Amino acid sequence: MKRRLLKSIFEGISIDCMIFECIYSGTFSLTSYQFTKMVIGAMLVGFGFSIPSFIYENEKYSLLVQTLIHMRIGVIVMIIVGWIPLNYGLSTAIFMIVLEIAISILIWLIYCLQNKKLVKSMNERIHEIQSKK
Repeated sequence: MKRRLLKSIFEGISIDCMIFECIYSGTFSLTSYQFTKMVIGAMLVGFGFSIPSFIYENEKYSLLVQTLIHMRIGVIVMIIVGWIPLNYGLSTAIFMIVLEIAISILIWLIYCLQNKKLVKSMNERIHEIQSKK
């Protein structure tokens, strides 16, 4: 459990830092303190999205409820870090939330396709083993 938790935290932070780098690479000019603050913010967002992923192990909640809990925690973390700016008006905040949801859906689709491919190969292997009997 501890090992999976650490792996999940590392993956979450890594993915979020990559997204941060892709979005702001070369176009983001900050002083050392501001840049450090943004990197720490990226790491907190990665942490905030990876830890709640353990909600998916609780089978008493539907996938929709699990996803909504995960997304709500993510949005709260992004507001705390300042990635969803509340001081620029409601429309900007809504746009940022929609963008966050779109990125999350993209990541979810990638994992879904990966798992679908894995299930297909596992089923093929099961059929091979059963046909040899």
